Amino acid sequence: MQPTGPAIPLKGLPQGLTAHAVVRTRHAADGTRRLVNARQTGMPHYSQVDLTATKLPKHLATGAIPPLAGSGDRAFVFNAAHREWRAIRRRYGRHAWAAAIALTRAGVVVLRCNVTASEMALGAPIRWYRTDAAARTAAQLATQQTATRDQLRAGVQDAVDALRARLSDATTRFSTMKGLTETALESLRSALQAELDRPSPAPKRSRILIAVTRDVCEGTIHPNARAFSQAHTGHTKTWDDARTILSHCGVARAVATAIGLQRDSRIGAGGAIALQTAGHSLPLRYLRGPVLLRAEQTDMCLTLTGARLIVVENLQAAETLCDALNIRTTSSDVGIAYCGGMPSASVLGRIADLAAVGDAIVIAPDADLGGIRIAIAVYQALPPAAQTRSVFCDVGSARHVRQRPWAPDSPVWEALRTAQTGPAAALAQGCLDRGYPVEQEAAIIESVLRLI
Repeated sequence: MQPTGPAIPLKGLPQGLTAHAVVRTRHAADGTRRLVNARQTGMPHYSQVDLTATKLPKHLATGAIPPLAGSGDRAFVFNAAHREWRAIRRRYGRHAWAAAIALTRAGVVVLRCNVTASEMALGAPIRWYRTDAAARTAAQLATQQTATRDQLRAGVQDAVDALRARLSDATTRFSTMKGLTETALESLRSALQAELDRPSPAPKRSRILIAVTRDVCEGTIHPNARAFSQAHTGHTKTWDDARTILSHCGVARAVATAIGLQRDSRIGAGGAIALQTAGHSLPLRYLRGPVLLRAEQTDMCLTLTGARLIVVENLQAAETLCDALNIRTTSSDVGIAYCGGMPSASVLGRIADLAAVGDAIVIAPDADLGGIRIAIAVYQALPPAAQTRSVFCDVGSARHVRQRPWAPDSPVWEALRTAQTGPAAALAQGCLDRGYPVEQEAAIIESVLRLI
């Protein structure tokens, strides 16, 4: 859409924008359309205006427009010819007006607003319309998405075929890759097939699965996770979360270990916890915690020597808690375990061992969907008796800086509602009530100290 009415001056018009009158017409008896004029002046009656950029850009630089940066923002803006203001407010919350003005200045939308006739001032927004340039961009994005989807689907299918061929080749020696079994390979094949069964394969997840399959089939072993990312993307940190993605896809950990992507998981321990190994014992209260330990050490044992155990996923929070609780004193009865995000089975086992003898267990994750999943994993790993002595800490209940809300169409909402039926129901409800994540160190410290 492009406005057709004349440009008119208005009070309160944002800089860089031009207001075009929305000309009202009516059907005449002769079949034509006539202007609707104000009775008092006989002049055209302007009750609404369309705002456009005073200088329209030649090209839409979508990557440089903040309202298009969030997950799903491009689809929200480009996939509909117009959006009502109530929908825009649901999407952007208190930033809705700023987002609309930014998109208007960028030539992406035409913003229709009311006019305060008595003062000829800009009134409340009504809706926006996609510009002709934005419509062309939407068509180009749709074409690109279709091409990307087809390429990804073909790549995933090739990976499935390659893995199947390798499995059926009697001369293939997958056994040379440490710990790789048929069951583990089947988990990789199932993850690939799950992507094929989706309406549209997820780009990042699909590319990681394809890369892992290629490494498995070619017998490639990387020195570490960042070398894996460097080999396949050209950058060491692009796929920092590859191990987590594989885990969420149900791929056996042995696959990641075989190609060098998975290293020993670590647990941080401090305070009233004793470390026993090789016939020696060390009370960790003598060290500034948390001390990071490789969890897959069969000759290592961790024992809680106090009455209370605090489990946190945030390293900075764990360090500050160790200092704030003065855990290096002999009178302290608090042990602190740091799991560093979603804990592995080995880390969960260590936490369960520590919790078995504790009188109270506090599970304090970030107040977001990931934190809830971590909290549930920790809780479910505890012995039944320890579960009854455990409590979830909602760090969002402490003072914190309000964050940007989750988008209305984000899958986070449904996942949080599902979590309301689980053991971390209260934590999930808190996240739903706030509508945004809280993962701030100060809030974690305040909420834990208040709880214990």
